Amino acid sequence: MDKNIHIKDYISILRNRKWIIISFFLITVTAVTIATFLQKKVYRATATVIVEVESPDVLSVKDVVKLGETNYFAYRDYLETQQEIIRSRRTAQNVIKNLNLADLPSFAESEDPIETILKKLQVELVRDTRILKIHIDDNDPELASLIANEFARIYVDSNLALKIEMSSEAQAWLKDEVEKQSEKVELSEFKLQAYKEDNDIVSIENQQKIINESLIMANTNFLDAQRRKIRSESAYSGLVDKEGGFILESLPVILTENKTLQLMKDDYLKQHSLLVEYKEVYKHKHPKMTRLLENINYLEAGIKKEVENEYNVAIKEEDKFRAVLDNHKKEALEFERKIINYNTLNREVETNERILDMVLNRLKETSISTQMLSNNVRIQDVAGVPKKSLKPKKKLNIALSVIMGLVGGIGIAFFREYMDITLKDPEEIGVLLDTPILGAIPSIRSNGKKTNDRFYVDRIVEKDSNFLVSEAYRTIRTNLLFSLGNNHSAKSIVVTSSVPREGKTFIATNLAIMIANSGEKVLLVDADMRKSRVHTIFNDGNETGLSQFLLGESDFGTIVKPSEINNLYIVTSGKTTHKSAELISSNNMALFLEKASSQFSKIIFDTPPISIVTDAQLLSNTCTGVLLVVGESRVTKALLNNSKELLKKVDAKTIGVVVNNVSLTKSSCTYPQHYYSTYYKPA
Repeated sequence: MDKNIHIKDYISILRNRKWIIISFFLITVTAVTIATFLQKKVYRATATVIVEVESPDVLSVKDVVKLGETNYFAYRDYLETQQEIIRSRRTAQNVIKNLNLADLPSFAESEDPIETILKKLQVELVRDTRILKIHIDDNDPELASLIANEFARIYVDSNLALKIEMSSEAQAWLKDEVEKQSEKVELSEFKLQAYKEDNDIVSIENQQKIINESLIMANTNFLDAQRRKIRSESAYSGLVDKEGGFILESLPVILTENKTLQLMKDDYLKQHSLLVEYKEVYKHKHPKMTRLLENINYLEAGIKKEVENEYNVAIKEEDKFRAVLDNHKKEALEFERKIINYNTLNREVETNERILDMVLNRLKETSISTQMLSNNVRIQDVAGVPKKSLKPKKKLNIALSVIMGLVGGIGIAFFREYMDITLKDPEEIGVLLDTPILGAIPSIRSNGKKTNDRFYVDRIVEKDSNFLVSEAYRTIRTNLLFSLGNNHSAKSIVVTSSVPREGKTFIATNLAIMIANSGEKVLLVDADMRKSRVHTIFNDGNETGLSQFLLGESDFGTIVKPSEINNLYIVTSGKTTHKSAELISSNNMALFLEKASSQFSKIIFDTPPISIVTDAQLLSNTCTGVLLVVGESRVTKALLNNSKELLKKVDAKTIGVVVNNVSLTKSSCTYPQHYYSTYYKPA
C-alpha cells in the first residue's frame, strides 16, 4: 500500500535503529582515535627546483640535446617527463648509493630499498609555474631533509650530464661522419673527371656553342637547297602546258641565276621575233622558214634540258644538306645525353660538398656547446629540517571519524531498514489480509524499560491492570466480543500465527484472562502438542491433557483444571506427540468441543504456527473463528499471504488480526496507546 513519506518516518527509522548508529559511531571514532595516537610522526622535507623553458643562450649555436620546450603543450609534457625522471628507480638508486641509505635499518630490512625510498617521495608541479617541489616523508626529520636535497642535486646534475654525454657522443659521430663524407666528395670528383676524359669534354659551354652553330648552319643550307629545288621543279613543270606547248614565261626567276639559260632565253626570244617577221614574208616550207623553225626547236630542247639539269642538281643538293643536318642533329642529341650524365655526376659532387660543409659546421657548433656547461634546471630552495610533523593530523582524523561514524551509522541504519522486508504497519497488514485489526499490543516495558520477567509478561493483565498493555487487551476484548455478536453462546476461537515467536501464546493467555475478568467462563486450551507452554505459565503439571483425551486415555473432567483466576480454566497439551494432526482431526476432537461448549462461554485454543504445521488449519475448520497474531517486524508479506491462503482453503473464518510487540515511541502518534500515559495516571 502506498503512503506519503513524512520526515517523522525518517526520524522513526533513526530512533528504531539508534543502537546500530551509536555502535558504528563509537567503533569508528574509537578505532580512528586509537590508530591516530599509535601512528608514528611523519615529517616532510621539501626541496624546490626550477625547470626553465630553455638553457641560457650564450652563443647562437644549437645544443645537441634541447633542454626544455617553448611550445605550451610540449612544455607541459616535458615537465611531466621531468617529474617521472625524478621518480625513476635510477635516480632513487643513486640517492641510496650516495647517502649510504642501504645501511639504515629501515632500508636494510626491506626486500626492495628502491621501492621503499620511492614510497617516501612525492614530486609536485606548482600550478601555472615551472617549479617542481620534491617532498620526502620520513619519521626522521633530518634524514627527510637529507634525502630531499640529494634527490634535487642528483636530478640537476643528471640533467646536465645528459647534455654533456649526448654532445660527446654526437661529436664523435660527427667526426666519423666528416671522414666518411670527405671520402664521398673525393670519390664523386674522381668519377666526374673520369667521365670528362672518356667523353672528351673540356668545356661544356664552348662545345655546346659550336654544336649549336653547326646545327644552325646545316639547317640554313638545307632550307636554301630545298627552296632551290622547289623553284627548279616549278620552272620545269611550268615550261610545258597541258597541250604540250612550250611556255617561256615561267623562266624569268630561274634565268636570273643561270646565265646559260639566260643566253638561251634571249636567243630564243630573238628567233621567235624573227619567226613572226618570216611568216609575213615566207611560206611555211621556205628554206629560211625551215631553218628558223629548226633553230627554235633546238633552243626549246636546250632550254628544257638545262632546266631539267638544274632541277636534278637541286635535288642532289637537298639530299646532301639533309644528310648533313641529320648528322648534326645526332651529334647534338649525343652531346645532350653526355650533358645529362655530366650534370648528374656534377650534382653528386655538389651535394656531397654541401653535406660535408653542414657536418663540419655542426661539428664546430657541437664542440663549442660541449664546452659550455649551461643547464636549464637549477635548485631554487634546499630542504630544511622540518620542525612540525605532517602526520598524524589528530584533530582532522578525529573530526573525519566523527563525520564518517555518523554518516556510516545512518547509512547502515537506512540500509538495514531497506533490507528489512517484514511488515510493521498494522494498516498495511489489515489491507493485505482483508481482515479488521482488533488491536495492537505494545512492547512490554516496566518503568520505561523492557522487562525480561517471563512470568510478569505472560500474565501482564493480571499483574498490572492499569498498565498500557492491559488497556490494549481491553480494546481487543471489546472488538472481539462485538465481532462474535456479543452474546453468551459458546464461541471457540483458534489463536495462531504465521511463524514462531510472534506472541500467540502470550496473547491467548492474556486475552483469556481479560475475558474471564469480564465475568464469562473461559476455557484456555493448549493445542500445541509439540511445544506447549500454557502449563508453565500457570505453574501446572502436564502429565494429562488434551492429547490424553483425544487418545481416549482421560475423560473431559480430568483434563480441565481451574486456574488461580476466577472464571478461567485451562487444559494443558498433555504429553508431547508428533501425531497431533491425526488427533485433532479425530472424532474425539469434536466430542471435546461439544463438552467444552456445554460448560464454557468462550473456548480459546493456543495452536502451533499455521505455516509450519497443519494443526491450526485443521482446528480452525471446526471452531467459530480464527484470531491471527502478527508480530511487528517478524513476518513478511509472503508468509502472511501463505497463512491467509491456508485458512481460506479450509473455509475458516478469520475474526480479526492482533498486531503484537508494537514499538511505541514519542513519534508513534498513529497508535492511540501513545496518548494513554498522558491521559490516565493512577493515583
